[in-house]
Amino acid sequence: MNLLNFESVLLDMDGTLLDGHFDDLFWNDWVAKAYAVKNRLTLDRARQQVQIDLQAVAGQLAWYDFDHWADHFSLDLESLQESGQGLIQCRPGTLALLDYLTEHSMPMILATNAHPKILAFKLKAIQAKHPKFTDYFSDIITSHSFGSPKEAHEFWQQFTEQTGINPARSALIDDNAKVLDAAKAYGIAGLIAVSQPNSNQPPQPLLGYENVCYLNELITG
Repeated sequence: MNLLNFESVLLDMDGTLLDGHFDDLFWNDWVAKAYAVKNRLTLDRARQQVQIDLQAVAGQLAWYDFDHWADHFSLDLESLQESGQGLIQCRPGTLALLDYLTEHSMPMILATNAHPKILAFKLKAIQAKHPKFTDYFSDIITSHSFGSPKEAHEFWQQFTEQTGINPARSALIDDNAKVLDAAKAYGIAGLIAVSQPNSNQPPQPLLGYENVCYLNELITG
């Protein structure tokens, strides 16, 4: 897909621009370990309970609500994530694509389900390594500002109203199949899936969509 054929490009953050390895470690390892210690559980039992609780609200805004989970698990999640901020990094090819689109004056919007606290934390960590990272984007939007996740029609309706994009002339790059499905149903024309959101896991292509492993695969010419 040639992104230069569109009027705007929408990019997810976690697992698309940034390596999802940090997020997987955070929820599956660090949170589970802290929960195990606090509740005197085995690590396996704690991991199981954390996943059960997370999956109970999968696809809902609560799944992405940092404050909700801090209260739910009675854990200091902010301190927990601070300890691993060195692992927050761009995926291979991210900066190359952002530079390419910038050179061609393509408007880019970062559209994420990340909670505002996580968004601010990650942008600060990335900016420490790449000071001009946020300059690539004409807007940075979290679904929490709309009260609906990207998996919902309501998000895309409010997103379009706020940004003024033309869905029929816009492309979305995301690693979440349900988000891509919702964007497709709303009328976003260009849909590209990221098949390897976590650099420590093998690629898992999303059926029904054009897939890329690294974003620089979208550079043409």
